[in-house]
Amino acid sequence: MKKAFTLSEVLITLGIIGIVAAMTMPMILANSREKEMVSRLKKAYSNVSQAFQRTIVVNNTPNYWNLRQEGDPSGAISIQDKISEYFIVSKDCQANGGCWPNAEIIKLDGTSTGLNFGSDTSFATFRIADGTLYAFRVLSADCDADFGNMGALKKVCAEMYIDINGERRPNIMGYDVFKFYIVKNGIYPAGLSSDTETSFEEECLHKTSGLGCTAWVIDRANMDYLHCSDIGWSGKVSCKNIFNYNHSIGM
Repeated sequence: MKKAFTLSEVLITLGIIGIVAAMTMPMILANSREKEMVSRLKKAYSNVSQAFQRTIVVNNTPNYWNLRQEGDPSGAISIQDKISEYFIVSKDCQANGGCWPNAEIIKLDGTSTGLNFGSDTSFATFRIADGTLYAFRVLSADCDADFGNMGALKKVCAEMYIDINGERRPNIMGYDVFKFYIVKNGIYPAGLSSDTETSFEEECLHKTSGLGCTAWVIDRANMDYLHCSDIGWSGKVSCKNIFNYNHSIGM
């Protein structure tokens, strides 16, 4: 006599498989989305860094770009014009809005950052062919704004924000919108261990503002700060891995 599964056994097995799938699929999808965001950010950072280096070869360092003063629109436009020359720009909005959505960027904790790159005229913005959005704002005409304990972050000229998935939502700082510093000789992600303005611990962990998440995503290649709060520059590199790892950005 041949052995076989009964209908009830098959249904129970399928039910268990369904429950396991329902529990694991959201996690798998979230992990996939985060990996995509990491890849996009690293690509955007590489492209804008290369553009900046080509710009300073031709135009010297930003302190020679007539930045005027903090928040000056013409200074922001000067930065945008020089850097955007090395991109395939689909829309150039200068400081008139229209490239970014006219809505405030949201913090990781769900509240508003107060930043609206679609209407704030102190920012100059442009959009490139793949939909990525860039925004620039002057912090110091002489490039001497001090935001950190390392030499480069004591010579900050401007701030830059990138939306790596364009006009699509969720428009959340530290998830699809990220902050950078433009200094005399390069572009640095916010949230480095030497960043005293937007530190990773205070402006990223515990789902706070999200302003200090950029360096972590680029250097650690994960967004685990969304899932656990016991990671850091001198400790765990992810929610799963427990070992020390000396970060390389800006060192």
